[in-house]
Amino acid sequence: MLAPGRSGRGAGLAGPALRPDSPIDRVLRRPAVLLGLWALAVGAAGLAAGRYWIPLDAGTLGQSAERVFLGQLPHRDFQDPYTGLGAMLGAVAFRLFGISLSSLRIPLVAGFAVWLPAVLAIARRFARPATAVGLAALAATASVLAYPEAMPTWYGLYLGTWALVALLRFVDGGGRGWLVAAGGAAGAAILFKVVGLYVVAAALLTLAYHRPQRGLYGAICVGAGGVFAVLLARLVLPGTGPGGAYLFFAPGAALTAVAVLPAPSTPRRGGFRALLLDGGALLAGVLAPLAVFSVPYLATGSMHSLLEGALLLPSHRLSSPAASAPPSLSTALPALAAAALLALSGSVGNRTARGLFVGVLALLAAALALDDALGGAAVLGIWRAARAWIPALALWGAWLLWRTPSAPSASAYAVLVTAALWSLVQFPYPAPGYFFYVAPLAVLATAAVLEVAGKVPPGLPSLYAVAFFLMAGGFVQGVLGSATHRLALDRGGLRVSEADARLYGTLIPLVRQHAAGRPILATPDAPEVYFLTGLENPTPVIYEFLDPSPPSAAHTLRLLDTRDVRVVVLNTRPLFSQPTDPTLREGLSHAFPEHERVGPFVVRWRGAPAAGPP
Repeated sequence: MLAPGRSGRGAGLAGPALRPDSPIDRVLRRPAVLLGLWALAVGAAGLAAGRYWIPLDAGTLGQSAERVFLGQLPHRDFQDPYTGLGAMLGAVAFRLFGISLSSLRIPLVAGFAVWLPAVLAIARRFARPATAVGLAALAATASVLAYPEAMPTWYGLYLGTWALVALLRFVDGGGRGWLVAAGGAAGAAILFKVVGLYVVAAALLTLAYHRPQRGLYGAICVGAGGVFAVLLARLVLPGTGPGGAYLFFAPGAALTAVAVLPAPSTPRRGGFRALLLDGGALLAGVLAPLAVFSVPYLATGSMHSLLEGALLLPSHRLSSPAASAPPSLSTALPALAAAALLALSGSVGNRTARGLFVGVLALLAAALALDDALGGAAVLGIWRAARAWIPALALWGAWLLWRTPSAPSASAYAVLVTAALWSLVQFPYPAPGYFFYVAPLAVLATAAVLEVAGKVPPGLPSLYAVAFFLMAGGFVQGVLGSATHRLALDRGGLRVSEADARLYGTLIPLVRQHAAGRPILATPDAPEVYFLTGLENPTPVIYEFLDPSPPSAAHTLRLLDTRDVRVVVLNTRPLFSQPTDPTLREGLSHAFPEHERVGPFVVRWRGAPAAGPP
């Protein structure tokens, strides 16, 4: 259970520390026990890291890391879809462990191991030891175990969580050095992926909530909050409809209003000058890693390439064919109902509330048991309800925090606003996998809001946790259970689906055979072909739809002749980019007359097949 605080609403951080320990709590305070549980979780992540892939993601990470390994700079020498630090970390992994997809998973598991203590530290602020360990286990299950690809967003989550730990130390009364540390972690998150800016925004809003302003200075804060709300609306509202407004705009807007429109009873905690100094310390920390990362670009006069590639090109994702509008608002009704039941549970009695939730849990268990017969509809429905939970939690938490402000509630606000803004990583691709980048913070935010809410019948949060665990566990089993065959390539090393193992086990030797070690062209959106063959990409492009100045067909054909390209691989089912231009496709069919189809790929080559082994 998530037991209430010492004095009900607003008891905040003091509650869990003052409650008497149960026997389980005392056991879970022992360092040896915690170390054993930590090792078990890390071991599970290590096992998961050897299974499953999405070829496009794996190829993007592998090709970017290899190009850095060969001495290239992201954005200056090739198109990195992310900021670039992930490619540099991948290059280090290749140097240490060899060039393969499995090598990229080693830093992911190491980061997971370092991240878990931060999750437990935050959970422990709002719950007793036994509950906190359960929350950490739930967060771990709904994270890397659900999608064990070494995506930059995972590192953003790791660093954002540690930034939150440092921010909580500051609002507890620590010095501004903690803000510098929080900013440094947030800045490093930006270097993995630009969405780390959401962590910075959450920290700035926490500072505004922590030091509420009135009068002229209050008006300045309201204006700044209004600007942020307008920017958020311009980012997420066009074309998303009511479902998008609920998922992506309402949480941030509500929590911004709470930060800049303090209730009359809000205690004062420093003036405007203190707020400015706080913000300066945070931003100084953010700028430090950004400045270090910029050094090679400044030294080579290519700063414009970094700014364009890291800040401007990501906006092309908003118009990508893979971008999708959220489902209708009706899919959020289960989450809204769950939040309402939890909010009202203190007034309906423990027995009635427990009966309601046990009934819901029984329905969930039955639906999951019949999921195969339902064609996966049960897990999909639970995922939609879980994804809609953060907005419902944010709206309820915003109301609680505005109505009952107190100094300790700044900690709950910090966790809630970080979860709410980090949930924007699901925009504009609200697919199931993206939810698991957010789920761990959703777990912690739920604990924080329940601590502020106070009177919650014992056992109800545990039922929520069980329901969430069933959803996450079902997703993990479905993902990892499909990875049954080893990708038997020298640059593979992972277990993938039988279909993928067969497809790439045929495609890669075929391409290598006809390429004879020369560069190849794999287009559109086929970076895994470059990486798995180990053959050079003669262009700087990884995703064609991100190319601001796509070359003409004539230019591409001249490039292929100049670089002595002997094989082209055409992807007939690209996920993001448009299919190959008809003019280019016709030119390639003349220049590369021999061809063979392998799954969605058409392999074309010049002349007779090359002799010798692949």
